[in-house]
Amino acid sequence: MLRKGILLLRTVAFNATFFPLTLLWAAGLVLFTLPFPAERALVPGIVIWLRFVEAVLLRWIAGIRVEVRGLEHVPQDRASILLAKHMSNLDPLVTFTHLPRMTALAKKELFRVPFIATIFRKLGIVRIDRQSGRAHERMPQVLTAVRAARRPLVIYPEGTRVRPGERRRLKSGAYYLQLDGDIPVVPVATNSGLHWPKGLALIKPGTVIYEFGPPLPHVQDKESFLALTEKHVLARSDALMRADPVYREWFPEQNTSFASRTGSAADEEERAA
Repeated sequence: MLRKGILLLRTVAFNATFFPLTLLWAAGLVLFTLPFPAERALVPGIVIWLRFVEAVLLRWIAGIRVEVRGLEHVPQDRASILLAKHMSNLDPLVTFTHLPRMTALAKKELFRVPFIATIFRKLGIVRIDRQSGRAHERMPQVLTAVRAARRPLVIYPEGTRVRPGERRRLKSGAYYLQLDGDIPVVPVATNSGLHWPKGLALIKPGTVIYEFGPPLPHVQDKESFLALTEKHVLARSDALMRADPVYREWFPEQNTSFASRTGSAADEEERAA
């Protein structure tokens, strides 16, 4: 009971700090950078804020540390697709902090948030309507823009944030983008949902890992591509979560020895697969 009370206080304190200050920072950044070229002026201001969030708000209020692995797998000075597990609001923040030239697809609802919408437009974030069932029709335009800018494009194959243990039907947008074999697809696994989950769940201290893997082999068959996504993004994220002590708090009914495997054991299992 005491632990839950402390977690509740930390969660309330973090949310009451992070969300209002982010909007204030965004408002100031938009106003300050109005006279300057859009992206060149915005990016440093965004990175400064996100590094403050990671080093101060997350670490000292929420008790969360961030560990990023495998950034060397992301190609430099050329277009690429980051095929990433998405479980937390933290995911795009960490990705942008370490890869500030990235772009992404964003649901149309985010373009209704004051100041955030302006920043998205200036950064070239692509607006999509997830409910229409026609988001794939914009993929050729997205592909052309990403190639021209030679930057990473983040795609969440499940289409939205999911809670630990939840599965969504995989979207096929990344498959169509990589069909001609010209754009490498880098898988990104994470355990972020255990610590800063979707919805009103408590934020839990610990280490959030983002693991960038080697580019996936190019395939023409859709089912083969989705199978690679399942293995290198979803299953690898599951392995990172099972190696995390907080996993047992989410799934106490599972066998303790299964839930408490070390990170090295999970790594060995993945390499053997």
